[in-house]
Amino acid sequence: MPDPHDHQRSTTGEILRDPVIQRLTAARSFVSMANGMLPVALSFTILQLLHSATDLGLILGAETLTMVIAILFAGVLADRVPRKSLLVLSDVFFGLSMLASGILAVLSVRQLPYYLLAAVLIGFADALFVPAFEGWAQQVIPVQQRQQASAVRSIYRNIGAIAGPFLAAVLVAAISAPWALVVAGILPLIGGAIFIKLPAGASTGEAPASLLSELRSGWGAFRSRSWIWSVDLQFALWHVVIWAPLMVLGPVLAEHYYHGATSWALIWAGVGVGGVIGGLVAFRYHPRFPVRTGTIAMVGLTPVMVLLALHANVWLTSAAAILGGAGLELFGALWSYSFQTHVPADVISKVASFDFLASVAFLPLGLAIVVPLSRLITVEGVFLLGAGYLVLSAILVLCVPSVRQLGRAPLEQVLPDNGDNVT
Repeated sequence: MPDPHDHQRSTTGEILRDPVIQRLTAARSFVSMANGMLPVALSFTILQLLHSATDLGLILGAETLTMVIAILFAGVLADRVPRKSLLVLSDVFFGLSMLASGILAVLSVRQLPYYLLAAVLIGFADALFVPAFEGWAQQVIPVQQRQQASAVRSIYRNIGAIAGPFLAAVLVAAISAPWALVVAGILPLIGGAIFIKLPAGASTGEAPASLLSELRSGWGAFRSRSWIWSVDLQFALWHVVIWAPLMVLGPVLAEHYYHGATSWALIWAGVGVGGVIGGLVAFRYHPRFPVRTGTIAMVGLTPVMVLLALHANVWLTSAAAILGGAGLELFGALWSYSFQTHVPADVISKVASFDFLASVAFLPLGLAIVVPLSRLITVEGVFLLGAGYLVLSAILVLCVPSVRQLGRAPLEQVLPDNGDNVT
């Protein structure tokens, strides 16, 4: 069945000239550059200052645990207060926490609790951003521009993500890892200042219900959409066997088998290059079944996991990272479009909070156990386990009918009402 929105889709020129899209991509590019610097700057700061991969895992785990605890309340908050304010506040918390960590490290402060506290603030910033952004974007960006807007944002964001690791690596080599963290902390503050000039979006105009009833309504909307929670279950373990090893064990591999921060930055830059490519693909390619296509694209991370396990040549590993980054960003653009199109405006922030919670709930556990697990089955075994999971989990998720069948238009517009809930 043809996409009912095809005839309304904006042209490339219209998208690129839109001031909202321009400011949004610029703002998120600064934040993404900081995110690109973070794996290099923070990892090597902690490894050099505290000399412990376990401490690095604890710091990353504190960030994620805070995000998991705060995310549901952030979803309710995003339906009660202006979402743009939460997005700006998120950038401010993110920047100040990295800035504080960098300054403490420059002063050679070696007490772990300070860095744990900064990680808690980063986790709170992450929790504020996710549900608020989905609701804000749904209000501000017209439906015919959503996928292209996500694609353009991915392109500019990944340009920042490419520059971030290299900037961090240069600063680590030329000055120190703590100063790289200080610079990374300034960038989200610039992004937040740009975001202030964007429109606020319309209010729902409804009096807020009690916290419990709002959580209940969000849970009901989340639970009724199997295409969301089945993909979230996939990502719950994905964060344990893919993301946690990359964040904690990746820098260890770079230290032992490559050339330290420079090599790790090159691999992360490959992910960023792939993200630009994935964004370009998403800008032009509008598949009939977005979630199905995005799920298949995620398998593109498999080669880089295998090559890291084999300690393959850094250039070959970086090339594989390009494929993985392209798959990640194509999935992200298609998922964001589907989410904003198929989830009703009155529950989107609450559903987004449950969506994010379900997908990252096990990440603190993954960050805590990844080092002990590597001692049990070796670092290489952890990465091979992740590669196998990428393929197997994609096959299982594609067995879910709603994942395969979810189209571009809301299902109530393209399917007869036969009483079956397939959303």
